[in-house]
Amino acid sequence: MLSMCTTVSPPSNTISKSYTTINNLLNDSLIEIFCRLSCKSLFTCKSVSKHWCAIISDLNFHFIYLTHQHRLLQNLQCEEKDIDQHSYILKPYNALVITSKVPSLQFGCSENNLSLNFLGSKFNPTNEVQLRSILKCVFGCCNGLLLCGNPRRYHKCIYYVCNPLTKESIELPCAPSNCDPNGVLVGFTCDPYYHIEEDKVSIVAPKRLFRVVNIPAFSNTKTTFNVEVFSSETGKWNEHVLLCPKGFSCGFSLTSSCVEHDGVLYFTSGRKILIYNPYKNEQVASVIDHPSEFGEAYRGCVGVCCGRLQLSEFPISRSNNANIRPYSGRVWELDSHQEWQIVHEFYIPDIIGSIFDKLQAIEREHVRGSSRILAFHPYLKGTIFLEFGDHIICCNLLTQEFKASKYGGLSLGFLPITPVVLPWWPTTISSFL
Repeated sequence: MLSMCTTVSPPSNTISKSYTTINNLLNDSLIEIFCRLSCKSLFTCKSVSKHWCAIISDLNFHFIYLTHQHRLLQNLQCEEKDIDQHSYILKPYNALVITSKVPSLQFGCSENNLSLNFLGSKFNPTNEVQLRSILKCVFGCCNGLLLCGNPRRYHKCIYYVCNPLTKESIELPCAPSNCDPNGVLVGFTCDPYYHIEEDKVSIVAPKRLFRVVNIPAFSNTKTTFNVEVFSSETGKWNEHVLLCPKGFSCGFSLTSSCVEHDGVLYFTSGRKILIYNPYKNEQVASVIDHPSEFGEAYRGCVGVCCGRLQLSEFPISRSNNANIRPYSGRVWELDSHQEWQIVHEFYIPDIIGSIFDKLQAIEREHVRGSSRILAFHPYLKGTIFLEFGDHIICCNLLTQEFKASKYGGLSLGFLPITPVVLPWWPTTISSFL
């Protein structure tokens, strides 16, 4: 008898199914998905599984992600002249958040996501008396990290370095000196996580450095004076004697400020700018004078636009120079020879037109002459942020276009404003520990 081999076929109405879930996807497919998410969503995804956390934490993924963002931004710049999405005061602090349309930063209304409340009640003022007691709570911003502090007279300064997006923070040891009645000049700089040069993205070493600099105030012009520098490598403050051959007077006022550019700090006091690199062992500083035709120092603003140091003024009353009209402004740029060159002159009524009279009336009645230029846009050429009346106005001086938004927080007075620019990938506090 021959044995017969029988093959049993499935019923014709039975369909073989193959189920694919996100857990079955290969890493390449997951990376394609992750590259289309915002930074805020990615940090949430890290808690889903160890596998996802490993992918998102990998340096190779960061390179792919940042390259993807750079290409998308280039497309946006080709399609739109103004890539500014939304800018606003980080209420109630002296910080101006400047966001862009980069997809990595699309995490909803950033005003609802960014605050300093996570630092505790002392950084959550509810009235102007509390705000003034904090005294310039935001001292600097570099690569998405903020330096916040609460220096009080006759007390040692306590600073916090924090990321308002990820809610990470570290408290620094007390600064060596007590604040005298005039206070201190404060500077902050930290290494970036990535560079973009000639359309190429490169990741900087994961272990990064930062510096905090204190210059205790003094009224007389000096060629040598004390500085205090906190180093993230040592976790300690060091006191140095800084040599400044041209002399500098650190007469602290609420309008004294500091700007960071490429790791170098530019301290403004009166009509001079002190240039100091806290990463160098050589403790020598140089000085740049304001332009000779510069007017009211307390209405001046120093900042960085498109990689160049700029200086502005915005008088609201007739100056000693008969050629300068009230509510007109000028912008200088520092050239490669360390000389100031005027790059913009403007008259604000010509730009904002019909709303000028309304805002001027509000200014005279309530704001009491605090109108001024707050900051320069970091990457939109010829664009400034102006406080006028109860509004923040973003003006493009090249196209004469503007956006006006009402500011409803506590009065900023003449506190210097710190521009807060969020990087495409958040700087993590843990990388400094």
